[in-house]
Amino acid sequence: MKLPLLLTTLIGALTVNGAIGGTYCPPVSPKCPVECCPDSNGEISIGYHSDYILHGVRFMRDNITADVNYTFHSLPVPITLGARQITGLSSSNQNGANFDESDIYATVQLPGVFGFETSVGYIHRFFPNLRPPTGANQANNVGDSRGELWLLIERELFCGVSAYYRRGYDNHMPSAMAPLNGNTDDAGAWIHELGLEKSLCLTDCVGLDLSAGVLYTDNYWPSPITAARDGALDRVNSSGWNSYYLKASLPIVINCNATLVPYLGYNGTPDSWMADGVDLIGGGNANDIFHGGVSLKVSF
Repeated sequence: MKLPLLLTTLIGALTVNGAIGGTYCPPVSPKCPVECCPDSNGEISIGYHSDYILHGVRFMRDNITADVNYTFHSLPVPITLGARQITGLSSSNQNGANFDESDIYATVQLPGVFGFETSVGYIHRFFPNLRPPTGANQANNVGDSRGELWLLIERELFCGVSAYYRRGYDNHMPSAMAPLNGNTDDAGAWIHELGLEKSLCLTDCVGLDLSAGVLYTDNYWPSPITAARDGALDRVNSSGWNSYYLKASLPIVINCNATLVPYLGYNGTPDSWMADGVDLIGGGNANDIFHGGVSLKVSF
């Protein structure tokens, strides 16, 4: 199924949702109750993750992630500003160094229209120690700085199930991969993400968040791209289905300000898909990744 057909199908489902409003649906469980607390605009989180996966590709294994963000609600539209640090715990990139990533980001929540919730944002990623493995381009940095603009559209469909479509534009891919795959001035990649999510309340203080989605990327890799990963892997197309994912989180409310969130996830890359066989950390490809972790989120 091509991307336009899939998007057309989703848009059709979103549009006709109002027409099936009479369909019986079990009552949606209320949000897990917590004691009354003052309103909070900021959040700090820290957690451990077995794998860091970005757009279907594993960039590192064991890592600690810290994030802080603050939302300004007094503006005409809510604006969130944040920063994140991802620190690898082992030598996990191609030149044997610990992988680190530092991010700054901003999100603008736009007014809802016809049941659609829309937000736009920008994230800039810094990779201080990601280098090509060997060769004449050893001194060049691979994606030392990358920016991504994105648009997110969400809508509840039925029985508490929501659909979302996220479209991102990475201004530095695929040229960021040039030292790994031969020089190229090809730049600018589109990332399309389509998914479903559902939240349940298991007890008064324990919830269950489920999500599943698929990625389609356009001009994400140089074309052609040849890399020696488990033999010669020749890619003549730079666009196509990238990967799919499944995730289950179990948010546990500690008090009105703190939530512990363990999770399990799966990243799938079938044969011939864009992320099939791609490995940025060495020692095998990144196909079919089972991963997990836990985060502690504290609002202020």
